[in-house]
Amino acid sequence: MIGQNDNINLEVKDKKKVILGFYGLFYVVIILIIVVVGYSYLGKLEAFSRGDLIPTVISADTTAKTNTDLPIVKGTTTAPVDLVKEVVSTPDKVSKGKTLFEANCVGCHGTEGKGDGVAGKTLNPPPRNFTALTGWTNGPAFSSMYKTLQEGITARGMASYNNLLPEERINLILYIRSLVPGYPAIDQKEISAVDAAYSLSKGFKLPNQIPVKMAEEKILEETKIMYSKIENVSDIIINEKNDKGAIIFKKLSFDVKRSVTALSFYAWNENEAAFVKFVSVNPVSKGFNASLGGITQEEWSIVYKYTVNLKNMFIK
Repeated sequence: MIGQNDNINLEVKDKKKVILGFYGLFYVVIILIIVVVGYSYLGKLEAFSRGDLIPTVISADTTAKTNTDLPIVKGTTTAPVDLVKEVVSTPDKVSKGKTLFEANCVGCHGTEGKGDGVAGKTLNPPPRNFTALTGWTNGPAFSSMYKTLQEGITARGMASYNNLLPEERINLILYIRSLVPGYPAIDQKEISAVDAAYSLSKGFKLPNQIPVKMAEEKILEETKIMYSKIENVSDIIINEKNDKGAIIFKKLSFDVKRSVTALSFYAWNENEAAFVKFVSVNPVSKGFNASLGGITQEEWSIVYKYTVNLKNMFIK
């Protein structure tokens, strides 16, 4: 009897295990279905919200060509600038100058004007540190700073800001002068120097405006002419067998065309020292050999005169 009861109990327990296993599997399947349905619903919900709740906006094709372009506008003359009044520093002018500085200058000169901007780190020589009043190319005087903004300094990578109005340039200068004390005073001599150079008291002449397509065509035409001259000069140097200047030039350069191209776009012909410095600083990027120690002072003089003559003849 005991053995029979044991068998009955075992059978009951086995049936319970089967039933429980079935229910467990059933709940697992239900959960999986809920997960799958929910995931599918959420995926459709995003599309539903985009397609039904948010109106569809058809964007214009920005790549499509249009027939509109800038009109031809003859340059006009602005109202006369009262320099005596404009150079007087006020909080409002300094604030406007700061806004201009942040929009145009911080990339190279840094947020504090110390010449440590992100873009300026790639420049050689580095951008001007406005908190140091020595070592300036044009100088920290008002007239010199205005000249820099008006004309730029090509050799140092400083762009011209002649697109700004005279009052805007002056406000920019006033802000820069506020960074540290010690800038030279803006006296009548400085004011007269700027007015004599740019006739601001007679009004500032705005440049002509031409269509973009016309401007592109002119730039392409000028570029073709420029590179044609570069090709001519390079061929002359390469094919010259007797001129000492050409021989020394080829001794200096491993890529004559690249060297001539560099010489045509930068200022270096002020004097022999400027030429030597130009060739010696980052020479490889300009097509010149990394090692220039074998060139004598006499050879530098010969190649400088030779190069200046070529530039004056062909690259103007």
